[in-house]
Amino acid sequence: MIRLDRRLLHSFDWFWFLSILALSGAGALTIWSTTYDSDMQSYFGRQMIYLCFSIIVFFVLLCFDYRLFSDYIVMIYISLMAVMTVVLFIGRAVNGKRRWLDLGMFSVQPSELTKIVVIIALAKYYADLDSDYLKFKDLAIGAAIVFVPAMLVLYQGDLGTAITFVPVYAALSLLAGVRRKHIVLFLLAAVVSAPVAWSMMHGYQKERIETIFNLSSDPHNVGYQTIQSMIAIGSGQFWGKGLKQGSQGYLGFLPARHTDFVFATLAEEIGFIGSIAILALYLFVLSRFFRTVCEARDKIGAMIVSGIAALIFCHIAINIGMVFGVFPVVGIPLPFISAGGSSLVTCFMAMGISMSVRMRRYVN
Repeated sequence: MIRLDRRLLHSFDWFWFLSILALSGAGALTIWSTTYDSDMQSYFGRQMIYLCFSIIVFFVLLCFDYRLFSDYIVMIYISLMAVMTVVLFIGRAVNGKRRWLDLGMFSVQPSELTKIVVIIALAKYYADLDSDYLKFKDLAIGAAIVFVPAMLVLYQGDLGTAITFVPVYAALSLLAGVRRKHIVLFLLAAVVSAPVAWSMMHGYQKERIETIFNLSSDPHNVGYQTIQSMIAIGSGQFWGKGLKQGSQGYLGFLPARHTDFVFATLAEEIGFIGSIAILALYLFVLSRFFRTVCEARDKIGAMIVSGIAALIFCHIAINIGMVFGVFPVVGIPLPFISAGGSSLVTCFMAMGISMSVRMRRYVN
């Protein structure tokens, strides 16, 4: 447990915390602006409940030394894999994807929590190795730790979440030390396995990738979301149209305007200047991750924060790439901003663990 002494309290990074609050506030404001109701059963009302709960979770996690989670990570990992397997059979299906676990009053998406657990598990394994470079066996075991849950997520029909495990594995492996020959070997394996992966994709997944290269090939189906997103971004111009004034967002021409394409809604309503402000906040958050990694007291702390930073960066890059038509639409939420309880709680959990590493960087 934490001892609330003066050193720990002074190590709390208020700028880091306020920046994620600002991002969450921008997300809540956008959800309110693009939906029609504001009661507690609406998207906005539920998002505010999720935000309050997420902040509580954030401060609760600060009360524990981050190394406590790594001590019990094997038990947590196995338990979560069991839950992920159960979801395949009894999970609630939404849009043909069985990835939600219905708990009565609310539903949770275990795959979101899996991201954090996998980061801690891989960080624990690599940190316990006593060598400057990873052996091929170490890389293989690390891959198994990451890609077993990734395959379970893929079987749930969630390609986007499965993709986010890849940068986590890459970042932590590079930090642990990878020889050049192993990097070349993995790149060759990726090239060889690409045709196999393509053949295993569903038809709609292939269409989304193909549409990137020619949006006009299917403007009323697969390419519709991206086209409407780009219209929303362009129509915002420099200052934006104002809250509840966007034609694409508020009038509903842009699908998933408060989830996957929330950045396009932001760009339409607050314009170029507001979009740059959001990106600047993300840049600040990522810079604090880098600073925390450099100042971490031990190897496992640095690795946990590195994995979380890679995950957050991946979400930001892919989501914004989707709204600009650079990446296919794979359903990856924008951290702290997109509507959704599981995603928001997971982001604050990740920040709580990262802040715990930062607060304890000078504690013996």
